[in-house]
Amino acid sequence: MSEAVGFPELLDAVGYNYQEPRYAADHQKSPARLIYGSENSHQYAAWLAVRTNDFVAGQFLWTGIDYLGEAGEWPNRGSSAGLLDLCGFKKPLAWFRQSLWSDQPMVYLCVADPNRGFGRRGFKTCGALELAVERHRHRPGLRELPGITLTLNDRLIGTQRLVEATNGMLRWTIPYEPGVLKAVGRNEGKIVCEYALRTASPARRMELLPDTTRLQADGKDICHLEFRVVDDRGVRVPNAELEVTLDIAGPANLLGMRTAT
Repeated sequence: MSEAVGFPELLDAVGYNYQEPRYAADHQKSPARLIYGSENSHQYAAWLAVRTNDFVAGQFLWTGIDYLGEAGEWPNRGSSAGLLDLCGFKKPLAWFRQSLWSDQPMVYLCVADPNRGFGRRGFKTCGALELAVERHRHRPGLRELPGITLTLNDRLIGTQRLVEATNGMLRWTIPYEPGVLKAVGRNEGKIVCEYALRTASPARRMELLPDTTRLQADGKDICHLEFRVVDDRGVRVPNAELEVTLDIAGPANLLGMRTAT
């Protein structure tokens, strides 16, 4: 409707919400128009529309971080559409986005259970990563490297090249086996990045990881304190379901507490 009434011609830059299919035709009609994605999905195709068209300035994803509201259904309290969860931790989808933008070689592994399905968008887009969990088994995201080698307990599973990627990701389907699953990226024979998932043993203790150990006594400074359940080797236990109680001693207040996604 905006195009029909000439509204874009009144603007210095024109934002398109989820309208990637219009980019090419609108650019041909108005080649001087500055186009950018003002609200866009996480789908890989939406990213390609920016990467492959020089006349598109960029995109804004909905959304960067999960937020309260738009919860969908009980008992959810908020939207899970973000790259980061409500605690600020990166989801697998955030690692995938990092792989698209990073100037440094990187690789990331996560797992999707084929028996549980992959949501309404399935394997066709990176949205399937939203349901993946960071535990042993796997699925990798990658940056442009000659090859990614996957090993399970030091046993070679296989090597794939970036040109074999589907929607920006390489995939292997392998039977589950406890141990260490590792992805290694090499360039000219040298290891330039790696990422490993380790099967966790039963939960043994809790680690406390503050983002700062010094606070200003101004009543406004904040420390984010991560509490992580680990096994006897220090490996995070992602499916631990333990009741946690925090007691505050000293001149401080607990502003909020939440379990990571």
